[in-house]
Amino acid sequence: MIGRMSSSQFYLNSLDSILDAQTKLARTQTELASGKRILRPSDDPSASLKISEIQTELSKIETYQRNANSVSTELSLTEAAIASVENVVLRAKELAIRGNNAALSLSEKELISSEVMGLKEQLLSISGTKAPNGEYLFAGTRVDQPPYADINGSIEYQGDLLKRSVNLGPGVTIESRVIGNEVFGTNDNLFGVLDQLSTALTSAGGSQDLGQALDDLDQGLNTVLSARASVGLKINRVDDQLSLNETFNYTLQESLSGLEDLDYAEAITKLNLQMVALQAAQQTFTKTQGMSLFNYM
Repeated sequence: MIGRMSSSQFYLNSLDSILDAQTKLARTQTELASGKRILRPSDDPSASLKISEIQTELSKIETYQRNANSVSTELSLTEAAIASVENVVLRAKELAIRGNNAALSLSEKELISSEVMGLKEQLLSISGTKAPNGEYLFAGTRVDQPPYADINGSIEYQGDLLKRSVNLGPGVTIESRVIGNEVFGTNDNLFGVLDQLSTALTSAGGSQDLGQALDDLDQGLNTVLSARASVGLKINRVDDQLSLNETFNYTLQESLSGLEDLDYAEAITKLNLQMVALQAAQQTFTKTQGMSLFNYM
């Protein structure tokens, strides 16, 4: 028996064709608007899994870069502060050499001594250098208080000996801070040396004491130079890691683009074909909408 199709079946089939064409067209329009060929995981489960993995890695790199930029800023501030300490020590040496002159009067030596004490105040100010977030750079992990304070007339270290490590990349960490003792000295710190120098300039037997102060300043300068060199190496290491992270980020972005980005030329061609298909379905629907056997009787 030859199968028969009723007028209602014609109507429903034509309507289904229109709805299907509209759905496909809307999908392509959404793809073009988003620039992505995968709108939900079910579109391509394998590619979606890879996309998720890449996005996780990209998020990690973003954190690494944020850490590295923060460390870079802090180390640059630290390096500048240590350079200022170096200048203070060099100036103190000049004053010690100038003061070690028997021809100078007491008042002249007192003026030099006064400048030395000014250098001490300058040094104390430098020791209180802060990071952009307000933390003290030379205090170890006791970042909420100045690293040095006047204790019974002696400037002493108030921080701790702990160092903060920051993650810059997979398996890559760096100590982002420098402990005050590594710059200003330990027991015989630079503050005490400047006190001794100031006293030696105005004391009766100051020549020998000045010689000792000069030796102590030389030792202090070596400590400062060593700290500055260490920070310089860290800055270079951070810069290198920033570059590596950026390269890895670019590679991942390229891979991500290859997985999810839409081929616009192909999508536009598909859009045009779908528009034609929709128009054809609509025309067919219009023609079949009023059809029945009674039209031919």
